[in-house]
Amino acid sequence: MANVMQWRILALAMGLTTLATPLAAQTGLPELPSTTPNPQLTEQLDENLSSPTDGTSSLDEVQALVLTDEDVVTLLLQNNLELRNAALARIAQRQQLKESESVFDPDFTPTLRLGIEDVTGRATEITREAQLGGELLTPLGTTLEATIDVLDDQDLDLTVTQPLLRRAGRAVNTAPVEIARLQETNNQLNLQQQLIDNITQGIRAYHALIRAEANVRIQRLSLDTQRQQRRLTEALVNAGRVAQFDLVNIDASLVATEANVLATENDLEQAKSNLLDLLDISEALEITVAEQTLEALKGLAQSTEVFLLADLVQVAYESRPDYRQAQLDLEVAQLNGIVAADNRRWDLDLRANATTGDFSQASAELVLTRILENESLETAFQQNQVQQQQLQNTLERLRSDIRLEVADQLRNVESARSRIEVTRLARELAERQLQNAQARARRGRTRNIFEELEFQNDVVEAQNDEVGAAIDLADAIAALNQSLGTTLTRWSDQVEASQLLVVPILEQP
Repeated sequence: MANVMQWRILALAMGLTTLATPLAAQTGLPELPSTTPNPQLTEQLDENLSSPTDGTSSLDEVQALVLTDEDVVTLLLQNNLELRNAALARIAQRQQLKESESVFDPDFTPTLRLGIEDVTGRATEITREAQLGGELLTPLGTTLEATIDVLDDQDLDLTVTQPLLRRAGRAVNTAPVEIARLQETNNQLNLQQQLIDNITQGIRAYHALIRAEANVRIQRLSLDTQRQQRRLTEALVNAGRVAQFDLVNIDASLVATEANVLATENDLEQAKSNLLDLLDISEALEITVAEQTLEALKGLAQSTEVFLLADLVQVAYESRPDYRQAQLDLEVAQLNGIVAADNRRWDLDLRANATTGDFSQASAELVLTRILENESLETAFQQNQVQQQQLQNTLERLRSDIRLEVADQLRNVESARSRIEVTRLARELAERQLQNAQARARRGRTRNIFEELEFQNDVVEAQNDEVGAAIDLADAIAALNQSLGTTLTRWSDQVEASQLLVVPILEQP
């Protein structure tokens, strides 16, 4: 019975370590087992959260909420206020892009004027005027300005200005729009990075809850075993088969174990509180881990998949928001370099004007202007050149750092996987030692109660080590996904299902 309980505890501890799924998806490796979403989550939340609280709920009124890892991510996306604010900020950011892209749209300005004019020696006259003005900037830098009198003779005044040096050409005129688009992509990546960090934090908090629940169960199991051992020893003492002082050792161990139970129960409550705080749930809820996650352990604990470092590094280069942002920063600097170089040129404009009506006329002129001794233009150009080189160096350094980071995280995953097997063997050996000692006692040989208690403590410690190794693997896989930038790929169903964040989250820059 104890072995079954220990297996269930270990399975519970590792049931949510399926975060390696995106690695398989993106590298072509076999997929690890995955848990299924909890179909009762919505019903539970409606039942637990629908009625407002008045602050008078007691512990007896606390309701249970059974969560899977999918549920944790779903609640995080729906409730976390930081993510909600970040999603709201995207509304204004997309409008900023729309404004920047409208620079080549025509602008129309209607003008209505009504006045009274008192001319000396003449009667008072009422003046009126109605004009419609329009202005258009083309990607080549050409500016067209037109004004038409809509009341009188519909006279038209048209002015065309074509830059020939400074501000001439598609590259320099479209640079601000391209920069705005890159900034919009950067905004998307900022939100994606925030999501990755928050989801990873939520999963780790959930893993901490699993670890805490496992520790409580193991300590309670140890306490129950020691209490049974004490009752048996007390019976032997009463029968005169063992000395009275053997109870002292057992009682001392019982006190220590009871203290451990209290400590682990406090850790469990703290883990629940941390998770509720991250999910921004203030209701009195008793969080427990879903039993359906137990089946995911078998395939994961014995998994032999090998992830190739080169493949994972390439995935990181393609997926990590910070690396893509570093590339965008360099592109923006290059576009700013085009503008900075253009600003050093002289202003030479070809300007043509035509007016229709009773006195039609047309004219054309070349206008050359230059601010002399303006060092700020040269300073801006030199600063941009330096910035481009710095950003290039930063990008190269980031490439190296990403490779080292992914290698470290991959090593942590493989190390944690290996440690699971080692801790499993250690637990089995500890259990065998305890069973051998108990078997010797049943055969009537001299019984060493203190030795049995030591073996029992060894079993508990081995069980804790095994559970810890399982959670370490779960955290290592979550950290690897974070380093690869594939966290959102792993949780794409939950992200897309979020009604609040569905629009901006999975935008692909």
